[in-house]
Amino acid sequence: MKFIFKKNGFWEAAAITLCVGALLLFVTWQIASQPVTPVQEQLQGEVEFLSGELAAVNQRMNRLSARNAVLERETDVLRQANRLLREQESSRQAALNQQQSELDFFRRLAGTGGAQSGLDVYHAELLTTGSDRVFQFILTLTQNIRRASIINGRVRIDVEGTMEDRPVTLYWSRISDGDTPEPTFRFKYFQQLEGYLTLPEGFSPTRLKLTLEAGGRRKPVQRSYAWTTLLEGAPGAISPQ
Repeated sequence: MKFIFKKNGFWEAAAITLCVGALLLFVTWQIASQPVTPVQEQLQGEVEFLSGELAAVNQRMNRLSARNAVLERETDVLRQANRLLREQESSRQAALNQQQSELDFFRRLAGTGGAQSGLDVYHAELLTTGSDRVFQFILTLTQNIRRASIINGRVRIDVEGTMEDRPVTLYWSRISDGDTPEPTFRFKYFQQLEGYLTLPEGFSPTRLKLTLEAGGRRKPVQRSYAWTTLLEGAPGAISPQ
């Protein structure tokens, strides 16, 4: 294939291209050969100064980061030590409470605490179970050593509360499984009784009433406890109300 150019148009385009190329070369040479002005020298100095300051700041930041890491490790060690101290103090306090409870228990038995009581409820407690209607009860009965003779009888357990906005008292037949008899006791110094209470649906308990009926005794021993207090399971004897 042959290309045919118009003679006049071709030479005009070639001349324009040469002129533009020469102009670009001249401008490039002017820029490259132009001397650095004072303003440029000042800016260059400021850039170098700021670069040095930035490097110094980075160094300080690195030192501060290292120091902060050390402080964090020290804080973590102090926090763990404080936690261990709290745990030890809690364990020591629990041990003291247990010892005090045992001391009160033996004082009650020996009658050295000022009270010369006979049959009584030393401790009462309620424990939750997997059901929100079933509760385990734990009762510790005692009598004074000075009256140390075998005593036997039964514990009548009643639960006071509300049902359908009315006060209701549930007796053993309604809070047991129907086949379990009322708790009985027979001991010389102390005895612990355990069992379960099943509350009917819609019943809200407020108090637990205990009545100790011993053979040969003229007057039963009655004790009443707030339901929520028994559930808290405070260490030591829970005083009747």
